[in-house]
Amino acid sequence: MLGCYGFMVIAACSKGTSDDLSSKNEFNSKMNGKAYVGKTKSTLYLGGYESLPAVEGSGSFNIDKISGDSSTLALVVELNSDDGFTFGIPGKQDGMSWQTNFPNGSCVIKANGEIDAKMITAGKEITWDGHLFDDKLMLDIRIKYLENENEITAGSILATRLELASEGSGESTGNGNGCKNIVWESRAIFNIYSGGVDLINVPVCHP
Repeated sequence: MLGCYGFMVIAACSKGTSDDLSSKNEFNSKMNGKAYVGKTKSTLYLGGYESLPAVEGSGSFNIDKISGDSSTLALVVELNSDDGFTFGIPGKQDGMSWQTNFPNGSCVIKANGEIDAKMITAGKEITWDGHLFDDKLMLDIRIKYLENENEITAGSILATRLELASEGSGESTGNGNGCKNIVWESRAIFNIYSGGVDLINVPVCHP
């Protein structure tokens, strides 16, 4: 009922490297090949106020398609209800920060890790509010439906909390997040900028 952009495992593959990477003091170099995985919890508020039972799930965050200063953020949320959503956001680094601006939105990750985004696409208003640390990602995503979609009425809000740990941090391996093995796979990810779908390498947790 939550509605999903679709998930499709195309092929298993290894995480890539890029000859375009330069300084370790830049965002792309720091994030290249880094996997954040963990738990999510989503609550749908019908009409913006009537809450349905929360649904737990899993999520991941990483960057891919690195070319010079350019890269694409990839976020995947898979709920236990077999719903979920994906976001791919192309942008550019500026030192240790990353940002993008386009006609229907903007997204910035500041050098201190603060995340702020607001985007409108496919009849939805999407906001991100959180913090990216070396060892974890804490992110709140709010999706407001601007028009009716199947059984979801306009004005409804899907609120999702992500608590992800980076691979090798200790929090992503064998404890609360339950991830003992991470496999990189090519998946169909919704591109917020173009409205289409891109194949992006993302980390998939195998308990």
